[in-house]
Amino acid sequence: MRRSMHGKAHRGRDYTPLFKFLLSKVGQPWNQVHSEAVSRLDREEPIFWLVALQESERRDYVRVSESSYYSGLYVDSQGLLQRVNPSLDSSSLEPMCKCCTHTFNGVRFTRPFRGLRSSIEPGDGSVV
Repeated sequence: MRRSMHGKAHRGRDYTPLFKFLLSKVGQPWNQVHSEAVSRLDREEPIFWLVALQESERRDYVRVSESSYYSGLYVDSQGLLQRVNPSLDSSSLEPMCKCCTHTFNGVRFTRPFRGLRSSIEPGDGSVV
């Protein structure tokens, strides 16, 4: 059986602009941020790769590709978008390998690869 190459699979999409938009809206009302983001997308699932609506879903950071990491976000009790761990930055994580350029919120990691031991553990809440 042959299948179309243009099926419903959403491969190869770059959601970097969405993630940067969400990060730029930290501290703003979630309902407004969500409404604006959804109006520009064909599906809203990628929003929730970063934004946790339930406390149990919160992650300090989220891996969205092999070497791209972003701050985990959540909606606080006042309905404002917030970072789960605002103290994390590009110096907080170590690369998993030396062959890739690892980034956190679009900024290259500053810590060097130190071998197989890494600060990024399996089960880190990745959505790859």
